[in-house]
Amino acid sequence: MDYAAATPVLPEVRDAMEKYFSKDFYNPNAIYQEGVRVKKDLGNYKTQIAALTGARKEGIIFTSGGTEANVLAMRGARPLTPERSDGGRVKNTGIFIEEGSHPSVVEASKGLAKSPTWEVATLISSTTRDNTQGKQVREYRKKNGTSYPLLHIDASQTIQYWNVGLEALSCDLISLDASKLYGPKGVGALVVRRGVELDLPPEGTRVMPLIAGFAKALEVAVRDRESEYRRLNSLSAQFKEMLESSLPQAIITQELPNITLVSVPGILPELLVLALDREGILVSAGPACDFHKPEPRDTPVRFSFGRFTTVKEVIQAAKTFCSVVGNLLKSDSE
Repeated sequence: MDYAAATPVLPEVRDAMEKYFSKDFYNPNAIYQEGVRVKKDLGNYKTQIAALTGARKEGIIFTSGGTEANVLAMRGARPLTPERSDGGRVKNTGIFIEEGSHPSVVEASKGLAKSPTWEVATLISSTTRDNTQGKQVREYRKKNGTSYPLLHIDASQTIQYWNVGLEALSCDLISLDASKLYGPKGVGALVVRRGVELDLPPEGTRVMPLIAGFAKALEVAVRDRESEYRRLNSLSAQFKEMLESSLPQAIITQELPNITLVSVPGILPELLVLALDREGILVSAGPACDFHKPEPRDTPVRFSFGRFTTVKEVIQAAKTFCSVVGNLLKSDSE
């Protein structure tokens, strides 16, 4: 019940990666024929990912995952005071981070100037799933004759269920993570719109097995997007209904088609997670990458379903959760 934290690699993704482990293991920076062939494959994977995200091939910057993509977006967009088309100046004060952003976004922004409103920001970071905000930003830039603010979207969790390409969201930067897409861990991308200039470090040697797996995982995610949305949304609705009927005191929110957040007043989130673990139910309290920090008392427990989640498992998880909560409340009262 924790697919938002990590997903298994799909068989077809593993097949796409296989040849680069032992057969075509060559360095794509090498100038001999084998290296040139692998470099061509690298370009093809960039083109494939670009087509699926509405970008240009040159706008695909491979990273070690979604966290690094977020860091590059935050650190690459330096606070500027760009010139307006009428010769004036638009003072941009820094970064504007929307509520609910990933902890890596918040951490990466430390030490950088913060903006009180998005209108005077150099960069806006969001997890929005529609283009309303993007249209507002573009209209503001056009009206004021400026190239700022840039709009960054962390789509690591959402690209499986919504069309969150650059043009679909009218944004400038997108963070992706293969490990959330049933691809390999250790690879992701920062997708950059044409014309956007960032201060980025040089790219090292690309890891071809991971990139091949990433490209295939993204292809599968886009292919199955609509059907998985419907299936997981139905499972989440069934799960939520079962909890509401048995635990009226619980606070339950369906955040994404596959994610349901549950908190029970009086029970610490870590206590719930550990109690469920003893019953074979694996869930999280807060983002997995933030595990070293204690969660606030009101942090909800996160149930997240995935491709291999069955109706039977959802029913069992709901029954087990209700039983665990009942036992914890009973012991607490005693």
